[in-house]
Amino acid sequence: MTQEWTIKGDYVEACNCDVACQCVWLESPDDDVCNVSLAWHIEEGSYGDVDLNGLDVSMLISTEEGVMFGPETEWDIVLLIDETADDDQREAIEDIYFGRAGGIWAPVADTHVKSADVATVPISFSRDGSEFSVEIGDVLEMDAGGAVGFNEEVGTISPHPLTESHEVQTGKSTTATVSYDDQFTWDVSGNNAYLGDFELANS
Repeated sequence: MTQEWTIKGDYVEACNCDVACQCVWLESPDDDVCNVSLAWHIEEGSYGDVDLNGLDVSMLISTEEGVMFGPETEWDIVLLIDETADDDQREAIEDIYFGRAGGIWAPVADTHVKSADVATVPISFSRDGSEFSVEIGDVLEMDAGGAVGFNEEVGTISPHPLTESHEVQTGKSTTATVSYDDQFTWDVSGNNAYLGDFELANS
């Protein structure tokens, strides 16, 4: 039976597009494909009575050509789960991020996901204001910071689908490398990043 769930905390993504990635406007990404790594630090979270506080999660996405959220565009994904998670927590994370428990990931799974893999890995996630750093074993290294504009303020972007407010900060990666297998291997350092707080739920 589907459980009620809620998660919130820190979020960062880094992709192959120039700043700023146009997927949020339903336009084609640079090079007509999207290679993106996403990472979440769940500061507070629950799935039914399963406590998800403190867990880190990451996802790698590689798309076919076309608009990322276009109904015909299929994605291959890898879900990377914090090795500190126990069996119940891993099952809860898979239910949430593979769309089995409703929320934003349900239509993504139904419409876009062509293949999905999952791995349990060591994840190090740190944040200092608008500076983010994520290291996942020998799979991923991502460092990104906010893009500062007028009045020395970090810019914002909306609508972004992966938080309840639909607003995240604009940023740029300094390091964004992935090495998982032949398909999920890229270096998109120096390109777009979105980052900030996130909150998601299925109710």
